[in-house]
Amino acid sequence: MELIVQQSCPSCGADIVGDEADRLLQCPFCGVRHYRVTPGLSRFVLPDKAPGHIPREELLYAPYLHFKGSIFSCNGKQVQQRVVDVTHLGAGDAGPGLPLSLGLRSQAMPVSLLASPIPGNFFRQQLKAEAIFEMAAQSSALVPEQTPEPLYHRAFIGETISCLYLPLYIHDGTLYDAVTNKALAKKVSGDELGKRCLPFQKQWMPRFLATLCPACGGSLAGERDSLVLSCHNCHSSWEEAEGALRSLAWQRVTSLHKDARYLPFWKIEVKASGVEMDSFGDFLRLTNQPLVVRPEHDRMALCFWVPAIKLRPQVFLNLARNLTLSQKRLPAGEAVMAGELFPVTLPRSEAIQALKTVLAEAAVNKRDVLPLLPEIKFQPLATELVYLPFNDNGHDWVQEQIMLAIPGSVLRFGRSL
Repeated sequence: MELIVQQSCPSCGADIVGDEADRLLQCPFCGVRHYRVTPGLSRFVLPDKAPGHIPREELLYAPYLHFKGSIFSCNGKQVQQRVVDVTHLGAGDAGPGLPLSLGLRSQAMPVSLLASPIPGNFFRQQLKAEAIFEMAAQSSALVPEQTPEPLYHRAFIGETISCLYLPLYIHDGTLYDAVTNKALAKKVSGDELGKRCLPFQKQWMPRFLATLCPACGGSLAGERDSLVLSCHNCHSSWEEAEGALRSLAWQRVTSLHKDARYLPFWKIEVKASGVEMDSFGDFLRLTNQPLVVRPEHDRMALCFWVPAIKLRPQVFLNLARNLTLSQKRLPAGEAVMAGELFPVTLPRSEAIQALKTVLAEAAVNKRDVLPLLPEIKFQPLATELVYLPFNDNGHDWVQEQIMLAIPGSVLRFGRSL
């Protein structure tokens, strides 16, 4: 489910229409760009059609948690994956008659970002993120109850969790859906429901950062869903952390082709515990790769290469596994902005969450490795963003050094995950 989001430009107030995952906003009226930072959940409200005689301050808003992302399960001797999209009522005491899910209505109409206080009262959100995770896992059918083999590890990668508010109102003791003006429940006490609500909270409001390079003051470049912004003036890269822009280490592997495109990957050096794995050579031995482990492999640090973009789960895993296994063939790069850089859409924190799943996928004999996953822990020592060159042959994007191919349609689809 893709949410169409309407929001106001922080500079001039003009309407900006975008997607739920958009972070870099450019106003079509004044042209000013802002980077949106949301504390906690992003919050949106469905448009209401409440009758004119209902005062705005008497509207009620019921929260629904929306989860969209990829779920990976390691059980028995296999790694399973699936894309899941679920919405569930987030307030257990919001009164009778409320649907458990919003259905298709959030796809059929634009929602508004709660970027400023609005009148009315909001039911307290009681459903926690852990609960929506479990619901997503249940709906994905990747649960241990459906297989006699034990579940060793589960990871949620590339997920988006947001809160959608359904507007309601009470008239003559009947609770109405303010979107459709249909009755939901009768003999409803407004005073009783009001006790379960709170007014708009200022901490829900997003903040907006100026898109100027903190190092040189130049304009930062990026696309609407970019999590990393680039300065082509001083060749620096920046990501948001705790409400501010933070510099990150990065490099670009140069290409032999002037029209090459560059896909981003997180190169994560880790220290492993719970298993004997101190080097890349140990990684090859543990996963039982069909090659001779040489002394140069043992001198290499233990590094994983994880796509910094959202992709279909199986493509994501295949790419991470193949790049991690073939990393010796990748040359060093340089921190120079050039060419077409694909936007970073997967944060480093979620790339780190994917490490156990990548290890499991790389294992030739999964029955030997998967039972070790609960005891294995990875401590990140260094993280670097690396752009690798790909050449577009009209259908696939092909990596130059390793000759891995990704269908262009998969890259386009990943932008909507």
